[in-house]
Amino acid sequence: MVKELHEKGGFNLLVFESGLYDNFKANQLYSVKKEDVGIFKQSVGSLYSDTEVFQDLLDYIETHQELKILGFDSQESNLFDQYFLDDFKTLCTNNNISISKETYIELEKTLVVRDLESYVGNKKDSTALYDRILALQRKIDLIPKSNLETKVIVQTFKSVFSDLDFNLKSLQKEKIHVQNPRDKQMAENLTFIKETYPNEKIIGWGASYHFANRLNEFEFTEETENYIKQNFELLDSITDHSHMELNDEIEQVKSLRFAKPMGQILKENYGDKLFSLAFTSYEGNYLDIFHDNILPILNAPTNSIESKLIKQGAKEKLKFLENIDDKFYSSALGYIPLYANWNNVFDGIYFIEKMYPPIYSEYDSHEEKLLIPNKLSTVSGTVLDTETSQQIAYADIYYSDNNLSTISNLKGEFSISNSNKQNSYLIFSAIGYESDSVQVQELQKKNTIRLKKSNENIVLNEVVVTAKLKSLSAEEIIKKARKNIERNYVQTPYNQSYFFKIIDFNLKDSLSLGEEALIQTYNQKGVNGSNRPENNFYGEIQHLRNNTDKYDKDRFNNGIGSLWVVLNRDIILSKTNVLYRTSSYDLTNDGTVNYEGRKVYQISFENNSPGAFSTGYGYPAPENSHGKIFVDSENFAVLRYEHCIKRAAFVSKKTKNTIQYWHKIVQSYKNVSGMYFINLLDVTNTTKVYSPENTFLNTYIQIQKLVSNNIETKNVSVLKRPLIDLKKGFKKNTTDPFWNDRPIDLEIKIQENEECGEIKI
Repeated sequence: MVKELHEKGGFNLLVFESGLYDNFKANQLYSVKKEDVGIFKQSVGSLYSDTEVFQDLLDYIETHQELKILGFDSQESNLFDQYFLDDFKTLCTNNNISISKETYIELEKTLVVRDLESYVGNKKDSTALYDRILALQRKIDLIPKSNLETKVIVQTFKSVFSDLDFNLKSLQKEKIHVQNPRDKQMAENLTFIKETYPNEKIIGWGASYHFANRLNEFEFTEETENYIKQNFELLDSITDHSHMELNDEIEQVKSLRFAKPMGQILKENYGDKLFSLAFTSYEGNYLDIFHDNILPILNAPTNSIESKLIKQGAKEKLKFLENIDDKFYSSALGYIPLYANWNNVFDGIYFIEKMYPPIYSEYDSHEEKLLIPNKLSTVSGTVLDTETSQQIAYADIYYSDNNLSTISNLKGEFSISNSNKQNSYLIFSAIGYESDSVQVQELQKKNTIRLKKSNENIVLNEVVVTAKLKSLSAEEIIKKARKNIERNYVQTPYNQSYFFKIIDFNLKDSLSLGEEALIQTYNQKGVNGSNRPENNFYGEIQHLRNNTDKYDKDRFNNGIGSLWVVLNRDIILSKTNVLYRTSSYDLTNDGTVNYEGRKVYQISFENNSPGAFSTGYGYPAPENSHGKIFVDSENFAVLRYEHCIKRAAFVSKKTKNTIQYWHKIVQSYKNVSGMYFINLLDVTNTTKVYSPENTFLNTYIQIQKLVSNNIETKNVSVLKRPLIDLKKGFKKNTTDPFWNDRPIDLEIKIQENEECGEIKI
């Protein structure tokens, strides 16, 4: 359809229901060859950009440069989070508009991270926020709009402020009809695009609802209500995800009588110059994007346009509505039949007899040769304290002559592939202990390694400082750690393979999910802080096993498909932590501890303004968070990070149960050839559930454990699969010999720790 309109109709702008700035930035980066055409997969919503047909579109654009992809949405995403504030600050600086550090932080918190909960019940702070943003908006409105970038940045600032206002009022439970404020802003954004490109024809592509006109004139009937009930029951039988109550779903459809979609505003402005087109089908399946399920379309009513077209034998038809004045049913909006004068709502309906979900893009799987050949045996053992024989958790274990490594678990146990070089050494180290090593030829199948506490007069959690280091405050140490990121962490593309393990269970039943995989990743831009760290990562599953009957293919949050979520907890890669949001924390320099013969600063931190901005965990907002960070006293590399987050309890709208979340993050970095890489990233998510009468019901636990296996910085393999799509299309080998001498370590030992809501595994 796009190709036809472009080549025969002269339409050169394809404008998606995606971020206005996101797509401007994608065009900018693409035009100067900083990114290839694949950058539009980051700027256009995944509902469209994950599909095969979108890849066909990108291939077409590469040979038809006059066709441009733009966006009209006020809801921005990836590229906005990464680039907008710096572009905005540059624009202000170039026009002598001063932005204080505090204002910049507040803009990042509210416009980028969208951490608004602290403003919800605080009228004074929310009013002050609006005053500061509006004052800035008045200033940038005076900037001469001499180039496209300036125009887009100014319009985007207005647009995202509108989205902030919409979201804050929603959190404050203010009555908002449907999505009217968002539709109003999207109409303004599309008008802005038309005024910016006055001689161009535009194809607008988005949800049919947003292009509707006079939708408020529809008639809510008993037939419509019955279909809502059928659809609700169908969804309830297929998915265990929570969704709205039935009455809420009915009221949501009824509220369309107050709707004023973008299409109505544009129709009032442009009249017959705008042609709106909706899509519908008689049967088939569709993708429910909210629950990631394939659902069947319910049979249409007999007096619907879908049934009428089927009786006429139509397979595919563009139906113009201008001469149809009668009311009839159509399921063009949300697969629920509505009774209306549809010629007042759309100019045409594109009918397809049988709908099918989109076909997702496939990626060229660049299979690396097995990094750890099967012929190599594994070496395992336990790391203990020499004096007490207590197990040492999270000890680093690595070879002296290659990049293979692992860590010990909470019981001090480890397993690593044997080296084929008998003269190399396996090194053992842990914070507060002296390092030790064993020559490969002396290793046994099972080994007991004992580490001595450092002879220095410095002990973890009981610190006495005897070394004469330059006296630095905790804030100065963290600032130096941040300043030295480019020096301490690789800034070029690299591969790193990980063992990644997921365990889901609850305290009353058996294990519900256990998956483990060896995953090869490709970081295309090196290690730097970002609001969207997953954008720079690509990966392929090399080996996967699961120990339960449940093999969850949810590509977003479950199973090993959640690797991208875990990387968002990394202290260097993600900006939502104490290293980057330092002003949100109270810091204490506890002194130094010993690690591999080096002195390491131990910094304790307590969150003074818990929220998504400072922790990465959003609604419900954290109540408190605290932890420790360990920084090398010489090069200021971050070596270890521990963080405990407790979130506010909330009542489930569906079950009426009270739910509360805790999160525990433990991470370590290791030095490889002078640069530091993730060694361990261990995230424990705990959920406690209480009845409406406050009776304890259950505790649910998820363990996400990422352990480095190998690193390659020279002969780097370029992978194409975005990390968010890691599991998509992967076919598991149920008899993979790779796992033969690697026993599953899923023993569960419960040890309550109320402070972080955690249990130990």
